[in-house]
Amino acid sequence: MNEIQVLGTGGVRLAVRVHDAPSASAPGILLHHGLASSQRIWDLLVPRLSRRFRVVTFDARGHGLSSKPSSGYGLEPVVADALAVLRATRLRPALVIGHSWGATIALELAARHPRDVAGAILVDGGLGSLRDTMDWPTVKEQLAPPQLAGMQVEVFRQMIPTFLDGAVEATPQVEDIVLSVMRVDRRGRIRPRLSRANHFRILRAIWLHDPDAALARLSVPTLAILARGAGDQSWDERKHRAAARARGSGAPVRISWLEGIHDVPLQHPGALAGRIERFSDGLVR
Repeated sequence: MNEIQVLGTGGVRLAVRVHDAPSASAPGILLHHGLASSQRIWDLLVPRLSRRFRVVTFDARGHGLSSKPSSGYGLEPVVADALAVLRATRLRPALVIGHSWGATIALELAARHPRDVAGAILVDGGLGSLRDTMDWPTVKEQLAPPQLAGMQVEVFRQMIPTFLDGAVEATPQVEDIVLSVMRVDRRGRIRPRLSRANHFRILRAIWLHDPDAALARLSVPTLAILARGAGDQSWDERKHRAAARARGSGAPVRISWLEGIHDVPLQHPGALAGRIERFSDGLVR
């Protein structure tokens, strides 16, 4: 694995990891994490994927070890950041995969830059519109990040199984992945790497996103892998409506379902890697 920095929109420094495949001719995969996450969310998949693919992960602006400006969190600069990573790592044309908010970015990248993208996979995100069911004040209230700053890191560790709905064993590796979203000071207190203000800036961009417009422009093969059966039934219903809308859009999108929680890369890394491999086998590069 090589760790590099790539300059994104406005000179933002993006922390990037490049995992080379055994073959120089191996196809490329770009993985984009979700809101308030980090590139470490893919750690359980990378060892398997890198047997067949050249895999690139990165921390989006405001997250992880990347720069944290106070602006540039709308879709256009964030998509441009992902494109900069693709080009800097010579990954084009790549299979672009995003989780949650990252699925929105993957969809937009595929729709706007089809020459750079061989295909897209949307992991439990990207298709639905929050504006269909909630106004902005409701979104801001219901989806606000938890107030964790100042908590002792050991208390946070004990809460990790709860964050994962008890569906994922909190192994040391999983704990390290979850803790990657936090800074820990000398007194053992945590602080989210994504600031609260930037969290709301991204949440606003998600709320404003129009997936129908992106689907109307989409021309590359796309697979949506959606989780169901583990959370609020209303969220499952929203996903089913979004899936039906995507099917009816005429866009080249297939829908696949997985039983489980939203954090699919942590709960089902093997199943997710398998679906990625099978989808890639059907792509023409």
